Amino acid sequence: MNKIKPCSESIFFLALLSLSIISCKQEKQISKETRFAQNADSSVLKPNVEIKTPKKVFSWLGNYSCNFLRMKEESGDPRGWGMIRIKIKTDSAKFSLDTYIENFEKELIVVNQNEYEMILSLKNKKDSTFVITKNNNKYFLKSNFINETVGETETYELKKE
Repeated sequence: MNKIKPCSESIFFLALLSLSIISCKQEKQISKETRFAQNADSSVLKPNVEIKTPKKVFSWLGNYSCNFLRMKEESGDPRGWGMIRIKIKTDSAKFSLDTYIENFEKELIVVNQNEYEMILSLKNKKDSTFVITKNNNKYFLKSNFINETVGETETYELKKE
């Protein structure tokens, strides 16, 4: 005959107890996702399962910049180049243009945004827009304000810092 020692019995009991506690916890987590709704016509309870898909989080916060050739005929001269900077924070956005000809900073407001595109405009001039698009971790800027200022229609590739 095989006799179980009292010490072995307590270990076995503790293991069995912990397994039952773990399974109860898992059961409770599953039951949180299932809600029961009573049908108005009958007193039968039917499970109503709600599947909640988490919203995809995307963030446009950060600093974006690019160098561009401002004066095409002066490509060999460092003064022919310019820099575009856009700083997007939680409560503000700023655009700055630094070239040999222009040097200014403007306040921006967010008009619309989604995972792949953000539309900004000048704070005091809503028809002057800045559209930043994201494609395979590359950022591109189109702006009618920059086009009017520089005198050429361009798409700028931004680096996110």
